[in-house]
Amino acid sequence: MSTIAAKDGKTETPPPQNGLKEKITAWGLENIDLVFAVLRWVRPNVTFNGTALVTRFDDVQEVLSHDWVFGVPYEQKMLKVTGSSNFFLGMENTSDYARDVSNMRLAVRREDMNDKVIPIVDKKCEQNIKSIQGDSFDAVQDISLPVATQFIGDYFGTPGWNEKEFANAATEMFHYLFYPDDPELETRALTAAKLTREYLDDVIAERKNEDEQVDDILGRCLAMQKAGLPGLTDLDIRNNLIGLIIGAIPTTSKCAILTLDYLLDHEDLFAAAKKAADENDIELLKKFVLESIRLSPFAAGVQRICLQDYTVARGNLRASKIKKGTKVLAATQSAMQDMRKVKKPKEFRLDRPDHTYMHFGFGLHTCFGQYINMEQIPRIVKALLCLPGLQRVNGDSGKVKYYGPFPQNLQLSIKS
Repeated sequence: MSTIAAKDGKTETPPPQNGLKEKITAWGLENIDLVFAVLRWVRPNVTFNGTALVTRFDDVQEVLSHDWVFGVPYEQKMLKVTGSSNFFLGMENTSDYARDVSNMRLAVRREDMNDKVIPIVDKKCEQNIKSIQGDSFDAVQDISLPVATQFIGDYFGTPGWNEKEFANAATEMFHYLFYPDDPELETRALTAAKLTREYLDDVIAERKNEDEQVDDILGRCLAMQKAGLPGLTDLDIRNNLIGLIIGAIPTTSKCAILTLDYLLDHEDLFAAAKKAADENDIELLKKFVLESIRLSPFAAGVQRICLQDYTVARGNLRASKIKKGTKVLAATQSAMQDMRKVKKPKEFRLDRPDHTYMHFGFGLHTCFGQYINMEQIPRIVKALLCLPGLQRVNGDSGKVKYYGPFPQNLQLSIKS
């Protein structure tokens, strides 16, 4: 998933600032769609406050497809999280990257969708929906977050030492890796990382001592280790699992809640999506998800670091030189609103081609779990939409409450 500040209270509220630059920055974050719209016309590629913003569709894809020029900036934080080596999300296009991605693709298989992924998600949705007591519930804590966490437990073989603490640990680590530096956040995230490492080390050791081989992601990794494939030491397996867990739990929950929240704000869309849910039309619900989080995005863009002097959009009037060492925000949120490539971008439309969307990034570091996400998220949304008389509770409790950039609570009511 793409990262960096979003809008409408979906990031932590910045501390009060007195300087003009800080005030301008805070205003810009609160009005980010307007800022991007102006920039796309006036200065599509501009460096401000030490960061180059790239806002048009073609230019965002240019940045994300030139991985040898625009590298990923996550390595140092990832090394602290793992306590040892990098995860492939933080790697350049090296032999280690190719090896690790190939190994995990052998473990996390596309053919699992029908045989494993969908049945697990449907089962977890059903179980958590049945556990709702009374006429109101918390869509985050009772449904989206437990389903995402329990799915990882069954499919990966890593249910966590405690379900809620495991989910919170993944959320803290994601926040730390992909958002601006914060000493308090770093302390929380590295504490969570230590707990996660210790848990996974124990699970790997226990599984290696068992006679029966389980066909989950951990079991497959251990089988490949036994067969002698390179890059699959216990430490390698642990670090790859950490990276995948971080990328899976908080993002799945957030996208499901963003979708539901958007639909609840638009009565006609909610009714149409509910009809699709009642008819079990998952393919149509996928379109509702994609459009909802295009208009209410997961985040503003993807971070990169410029590895050499480079001119974006060379040969055009908007051409802009980005110097080596400059931080770059490839603004996927802005790109998906670019009318040059997205027809009537302010409209909610279910007929947009898939290439319109960059929710999962673009290029080398496109989200590893995108195919699982696009089966899991609409099924979580479907389970909620099928509830009778679903609506927000009255007052502020019926609005999404955030912990940092992640939904923490959304109180809804149903007919008993």
